[in-house]
Amino acid sequence: MTTVHLLNRLPTKALDGKKPYEVRHDRKPAVSHLRIFGCVAFVKELGHIGKLGDKSALGVFISYADGVKAYHILDPVTQHVRIARDVVFD
Repeated sequence: MTTVHLLNRLPTKALDGKKPYEVRHDRKPAVSHLRIFGCVAFVKELGHIGKLGDKSALGVFISYADGVKAYHILDPVTQHVRIARDVVFD
């Protein structure tokens, strides 16, 4: 899914250097949400947090979530994958 998403936002020779997304929707695609795989990510902790408690957890970006505007983040300590929207990338 990620590969197709990226290919639709890249220029192609078949369309004379235009992007498939641009041809279909008559506007330039937004690419600000794209991130590098394996980069360090800080996930915002939800729920009750004390005044001096950690506000975020360290993780590694591994993929985009399907059907929602979120990311799959791997927790290196517990080796669990979580889906999160509130993420800051380093």
